[in-house]
Amino acid sequence: MTTPKGTPATPPKGSSSGSVTLTADQAKALLGADPNSSSPYYTPSSYNVYQLTQTSQPDIASLVNSTMLSLVGRAATPQEIQQYGAELLAAERANQGLASTSTSYQQSGASTGKKGATTGTDLSTGVNAADFIGNLIRGTADARTYQAATQYFDAMKASNNKYAGGSF
Repeated sequence: MTTPKGTPATPPKGSSSGSVTLTADQAKALLGADPNSSSPYYTPSSYNVYQLTQTSQPDIASLVNSTMLSLVGRAATPQEIQQYGAELLAAERANQGLASTSTSYQQSGASTGKKGATTGTDLSTGVNAADFIGNLIRGTADARTYQAATQYFDAMKASNNKYAGGSF
């Protein structure tokens, strides 16, 4: 309560000065505990975060080319790189990784309210780009034809080696 000029008003009747002085123990007892312990700024928090991982364009080209070389026996065409890359990026957007993070704050002492430990756990990792591209290419007619031809060639080599007495 103040007077019009901003000077303190006289205390109401029945009080001596308008303020109460407490010891630290009395203040803690009055508050029941540390005043920061129930503050949303200092209480431990836990949250989940979706993590979008997108494979870069150079990595897509390299991944598609190396997979095509091993499964089809040739380098990928620019159209194949574009097609498989678009499918990979769409799958990554649809299947984001999920991480759980917990943060604690110091509850007492001179460091009250300062950030303490932060721990995290990956709940899901999203799309494995190499496996995804491998499965796409493995299902193509070119890959099945190449695999059949190389298996036939390997069997023919093994048969010839059995009778030739040597190896290639």
